[in-house]
Amino acid sequence: MSKSSKTLGEIARFLKADLQGDAECVIHSVGPLDTAGVGTLSFLAEARYRKQLKDTKASAVLLSSPDAALCTTNTIITPNPKVSLVSVINLLYPTMPPVWGVHPSAIVHESCQLAPDVYIGPHCVINEGTTIAAQAIIESGTVIGSQVHIGAKTVLKANITIYDKVSIGAQCLIHSGAVIGADGFGFANTQGTWLKIPHLGGVIIGDHVEIGANTCIDRGAFENTTIGEGVIIDNLVQIAHNVTIGNHTAIAGCVAIAGSTTIGQYCLIGGGSSIAGHLEIADKVCITAMSGVNHSLKTAGVYSSGFPAKPSAQWRRNAARFNYLDDMGKRVKYLEQQLKNLQPIS
Repeated sequence: MSKSSKTLGEIARFLKADLQGDAECVIHSVGPLDTAGVGTLSFLAEARYRKQLKDTKASAVLLSSPDAALCTTNTIITPNPKVSLVSVINLLYPTMPPVWGVHPSAIVHESCQLAPDVYIGPHCVINEGTTIAAQAIIESGTVIGSQVHIGAKTVLKANITIYDKVSIGAQCLIHSGAVIGADGFGFANTQGTWLKIPHLGGVIIGDHVEIGANTCIDRGAFENTTIGEGVIIDNLVQIAHNVTIGNHTAIAGCVAIAGSTTIGQYCLIGGGSSIAGHLEIADKVCITAMSGVNHSLKTAGVYSSGFPAKPSAQWRRNAARFNYLDDMGKRVKYLEQQLKNLQPIS
């Protein structure tokens, strides 16, 4: 990204927001409240950082109206500072458009259909029957299989592998190292030997999806693995065969989702969580970090499992007692029954 400078007045007009302070103050960067300096625009998006307002060295702060009186520097008042920050970053750090065309070292099968305004980087390989729509960007070293569709304005970063029969929607962003469309973990056991089950399905990815680095999305066994519109997926996520993920769901890093599970729309799945196969997760379910889900969650809400970190000595005591929970439960049940059987004293 290139870097540019803007005055606070220009930024406020761009955001259609109210400015309190010096409209001629020049901004060349953005940063957090505690480390920002002269020429930096900071922001307040969470109440827990409000105490940093009085000491910030930022030239200006993006914040909401109730916090403006607490700030000792220039302010731009906006209903949603975090969303406005995204717009300011795009303004100050504009992305330079590529020079459209196919690099001489790229290998593109003659049957592929490429829009005139695409970019294919060095050492890419694109196999037969693949279509790439207008203004898509395929960066260096990426390998795309046969019968793949890449939507308009989608960006594939360097060194991605897209297997056969994958469809990726428009304006998606896939980061380096991702593997889309590998076989799922499907095997049949015959007399102690594992027999691989061929996977005949594909992967369908909707528009406006972001997929993090080194994430793997497996192809379906017979039908497709499906990722809905507006889904965001962090790094190092495993999505197994025949999984369906609803629109606008967010999945944090190191999540593993086993095969044939259906996840609803607008779900939030915390980092390190594991979801077993053949389950149904309702719309608007939030699963907190490090949770293990082994049954369907059919009602919207927040779900948690696992044990938060404790001092090691305390954790060992708790772990030792865990082995006796079943016996303690039986004893409590017995004592409750004994209490019910007691005769009142006359």
